[in-house]
Amino acid sequence: MPEPAMEAGPPRPSATAGMGADPALAMAAIMENQVEEMRKMLNKFKVCSGTTPESAGLPGHADVLIFGPSGSGKSSLIRTFYMALHKTQQVPPDFAERIIVKDTAMNEGTLKYVSAVIKPAKLDHRGNILSSSIMCHDTRGQIWMDEREQKQLSVIMDGQVKDDCMVQQRNYRYARLLWEFWKRDSELFPPEILANGKSLNNQPHAVLFVFDGSVEEIPDGEEETHFYREIIQMCRSKGYANPQVWLTGQSL
Repeated sequence: MPEPAMEAGPPRPSATAGMGADPALAMAAIMENQVEEMRKMLNKFKVCSGTTPESAGLPGHADVLIFGPSGSGKSSLIRTFYMALHKTQQVPPDFAERIIVKDTAMNEGTLKYVSAVIKPAKLDHRGNILSSSIMCHDTRGQIWMDEREQKQLSVIMDGQVKDDCMVQQRNYRYARLLWEFWKRDSELFPPEILANGKSLNNQPHAVLFVFDGSVEEIPDGEEETHFYREIIQMCRSKGYANPQVWLTGQSL
């Protein structure tokens, strides 16, 4: 005798049924998941995770160098990195004191070569590194696009400048003689700002160029284009094979 047919109940709601009706909500959820995954990866990041950095002579941190014209938003971007990683609306007071954002009407913002820790290192009970720190170095924005500023960037990329220093050449009466590239750095810059020795511990590990994305041309004009073309070539000659570019002021 055949069994009586079972009546079909109401369909079970899908986990994405609510989002299916609104593609914008579905896309927002996907993006938020991707951002959260990125946070997890950054918090677990370790320099050459398959080795012990100390034993391999590697630094226990990653250092990202931020370059760009004055007023392009370098300091604001560094603050954004911190706030995005830590899911907060403001940076700590000590961070704010180092990475200063000035009014756009001001002639210059950052004046020093100064570091900010985006993520501190995590250590085990023995002091071994579980995850490496991530830091950014803010720099004075370029204004004149000349050989002096090019040389300033060169010594910074070489890791020859101490943290929290104003990177400017000596001010001599015949200073024009000092801008020549064959001069030693000790002749060009005050000795108190120069680091002793060059190593991966005091040398930046990546370079990020920041430009104002709201202007019509990026870079802005022939002079700026020529200047940064030479800077990017210099980056590659120093081993920074893939310098990155970030555009601020964009509405996405």
